[in-house]
Amino acid sequence: MSKKKITKKRFYGKWLYKVTISLPGVAILRSKTLDGVIEFLNDEAKTGYNTRSVYYKAKNNSEDIEKVCNFLSQLQASSWSKRIEYDGMDLYTNDIEIYNNLCQTFDNLIIHHFEPEARLIDTLENQNVIISDKFPHNKYRYKVFLTPHKLKIKDDKIKFLSWIDTQADKILISETVKDWFYKTDWNWDRRYLLVDNEQTLLILKMLNSNALGKVYEYVIVDK
Repeated sequence: MSKKKITKKRFYGKWLYKVTISLPGVAILRSKTLDGVIEFLNDEAKTGYNTRSVYYKAKNNSEDIEKVCNFLSQLQASSWSKRIEYDGMDLYTNDIEIYNNLCQTFDNLIIHHFEPEARLIDTLENQNVIISDKFPHNKYRYKVFLTPHKLKIKDDKIKFLSWIDTQADKILISETVKDWFYKTDWNWDRRYLLVDNEQTLLILKMLNSNALGKVYEYVIVDK
């Protein structure tokens, strides 16, 4: 079975490419830096770990883990990211050269790797785009996150929500989100509304841009 998979989305809304490797002991990277792991692996004094511990596994697979650390240490920190679960690690990047080098260098460790469909690369370069096979409810082109914590005056919130109520189905927002928007004064939750077209979105921004966070546009791509 081919290790290469094709995707139509960004991972975590940010990364175009993903490489998943299986390497017992790699979870040591949760608690140590790349240099710290290399130092640990080369310290012969540190022995006697339980055979089920991450430290024992790391020592037992020191050659491959050190190779991974050396590879990653040559990259700019902003050019990649990782996610570790048990004995597996997902590596993310937007740099196709890094992606190809990962695939070639660690082919023996890779479970699978993901890359965007060629015809979608240009579209996915825009991080404010959501690839879909249809619009939500077959109507709404924009997903708009809300920032109620930026509206310090309750009357401003009431005015904002009241105007939305006059828009019929041009804007879709649940009663739960309305209640949350009115009561919320802190910045930690992410909730949104849906907008039908660019004109409605423009008017919404003119009404109160402080109430709006990040805006995503749905782009329809046939299967």
